[in-house]
Amino acid sequence: MTRRMVMVSVIVVWIGALAAVVRLGPPRLRASGPPLTAAALDTSKTLDYLAGWARRDRWDAFPESPSFAFYNLYTTRALGGSVSPELRAQVIEYLRRCQAPDGGFTAAPGTGPSHVVPTLYATRTLGLLGALDAIDRPRAVAFLTSLAGKDGGFRGRAAEADVSLGATYHALAALEILGALDRVDPRRTATFLSSHRAAEGGFALRPGMIASPAATFMAVRSLKLVGALDPETAAGVARHLSGSRYSGKVRDGKFTSLPEIEEEAQVLGALAEVGRLDIVDRAEVERFVASLYVAENGGFGPQPGLGTTPPSTFHAIACLVALGRLPAPAGG
Repeated sequence: MTRRMVMVSVIVVWIGALAAVVRLGPPRLRASGPPLTAAALDTSKTLDYLAGWARRDRWDAFPESPSFAFYNLYTTRALGGSVSPELRAQVIEYLRRCQAPDGGFTAAPGTGPSHVVPTLYATRTLGLLGALDAIDRPRAVAFLTSLAGKDGGFRGRAAEADVSLGATYHALAALEILGALDRVDPRRTATFLSSHRAAEGGFALRPGMIASPAATFMAVRSLKLVGALDPETAAGVARHLSGSRYSGKVRDGKFTSLPEIEEEAQVLGALAEVGRLDIVDRAEVERFVASLYVAENGGFGPQPGLGTTPPSTFHAIACLVALGRLPAPAGG
């Protein structure tokens, strides 16, 4: 993967030796709920996969981007692993170099303009490490608030003319981590977010489009952040997602594309926000997640039949966290 590929993947949409990850004991999936279909998931092998990724020191040395730093460390923590002092220091220094003079963060140190996506992933990673004071927090807040539009939405970067649902979610989530949500106009932002509600009850990336898992999760989370997630909206989201293939209740045979683990994580995330994880068929959802596990290296693929990637491994573990199979990492 080239640095350019990493930059593109980050903008659209978030050291050493074997001691880079030290296990705190055998990682175990919690036994609550029905058993996973692939009960033999070897999560210790997944930790080895993460450790090997963190040791990359070639032209694509770890961390390749703020998002990849977060994927690795969150997944490691969720699986019961611990980040070594050396790796922690390496990641913090990398993220400090990603902070631009305007306070935002770039996809890689000194590369391109600041954007809300790497800014969110940088702050999430630093929050996970308990190291938010390693950056200039006031400047980061100033960057994010400067992107607010008059209608309550946010732009992705300074040079953009239009606000968007995706940029608004990333800005709000980063402001929450930085303790600066009081800088947002909740009424205007709620009105902007609500304009993306689709007829079927979910949310769309643009007003008038069909609902999608990504848009629904981002809208629901954003509404909750500004204190505007009302019962009617929550109920509509639950009804919409209960009819989704990712609820585990809609069988294959009527789809022309393969399911994606990222969309599964987005659906579970949205249902968690509205408090309706009870509507999913957990056995079917867990069977899907387990089917993407690749025994050869312990990672997870993005779709059935594909090889492992760092983002898809993160999304698979995030699904198991949402389902209560694994603990949510503190600060994550």
